[in-house]
Amino acid sequence: MLDLSDEKGALCGKIFADLGADVIKLEPPGGCSTRRIPPYLEDRAGPDTSLYFLAYQAGKRSVTIDIESSAGRDLARALIEKSDFIVESFEVGYLDSIGLGYLALAAINPRIILTSITPFGDRGPGKTYQSHDINVWAAGGMMYLMGKPDRPPLEMSLPQAGLHAGAEAAVASLIAHYARGSTGGGQHVVVDMQACIVWTLMNEQAMPILHGDHLERTGVYVGSAGMRRKVIFKCRDGYISALIGAGASTKALVDWMLECGYGAPWMKTKDWLNWTPAIAMTKNDQDQVLDLEERVQSFFMTMTKREIYAAAIKRRLLLAPVADVSDIASDPQLRAREYFVPIRDENLGRTLTLPGAFARLSRTPIGPAGRAPTLGEHTGEVLREIAGYEASKIAALRSAGVI
Repeated sequence: MLDLSDEKGALCGKIFADLGADVIKLEPPGGCSTRRIPPYLEDRAGPDTSLYFLAYQAGKRSVTIDIESSAGRDLARALIEKSDFIVESFEVGYLDSIGLGYLALAAINPRIILTSITPFGDRGPGKTYQSHDINVWAAGGMMYLMGKPDRPPLEMSLPQAGLHAGAEAAVASLIAHYARGSTGGGQHVVVDMQACIVWTLMNEQAMPILHGDHLERTGVYVGSAGMRRKVIFKCRDGYISALIGAGASTKALVDWMLECGYGAPWMKTKDWLNWTPAIAMTKNDQDQVLDLEERVQSFFMTMTKREIYAAAIKRRLLLAPVADVSDIASDPQLRAREYFVPIRDENLGRTLTLPGAFARLSRTPIGPAGRAPTLGEHTGEVLREIAGYEASKIAALRSAGVI
């Protein structure tokens, strides 16, 4: 795979590298923009210290090529002729403008699969829109749902639209690869980042059709059309997401609260297995929901996230801690599955802890193939191995600033 993408497609190439593909990161001589995404290792800004780059470019090889130049495009074509996949995220029409569009690539290599990651697709008025992760996240509808109703919408922590698009691009590329096994021909796959975010909305997509309503930005509550339930509760060291009104789960939570003295007399006789908060609740039901929420809040404040979650697993409760970075890093399930793996980085002179395999396969184990490359680290070897260039030609290209 030739990876010509920026942060919109970094994860696509990373997934292919984890699966065992030889992913060649084609970078301009100044380096990919992902090398300049903070934060940096030990707060030392540099082309090889971006934590984003170290994570999402791990296992790839780096080749520098100036594809704006004629010699650089010739070099790119030599690599394309021997490649199986290309992923790119340039502005729509850019590759066509320099003679490297899909039709030109297919003429060089009919089996090539070109996957283009675009902010708003390659058709319609949005294809030329400028974009950043946050406005694609907003245009996909997710930001509308995040935050308090009386405050502006919020982005979800770190930029993620490109990560969703990168994952979808990897899957779509593999589907095209499956078809190539039958037809022998390649395809041009176009990934629309905005559509990728729409697909993350889950039940919101069906609300207008099935309920005649749409979800609103409700902060720590969830619901629509007059039905609102609290789902985020404070605990001693953070927050818990708990779904109240789910039959057996709510009964188990109430039983636990009664055991610990945080219940109320009315809770002992309620038919929890057949009770679900609904739009047509009576005034008494509404009062009971509020009382239950207040008591759950007081109960959770006596424990930590880990204590609550351990009890939830034992008692089969529908809840989960709102995890921060330290929770993920110390998660016992991820530790048991050896999800985080040590990767030695000789360039940095240290061992990094990076995300490991996204799935554990018994016969064909996958995972990071190694550290992230330094800028242009593999230019010479790739040009020799794949393009068949001799040392003198490589030296000439280097002196001319093409590589």
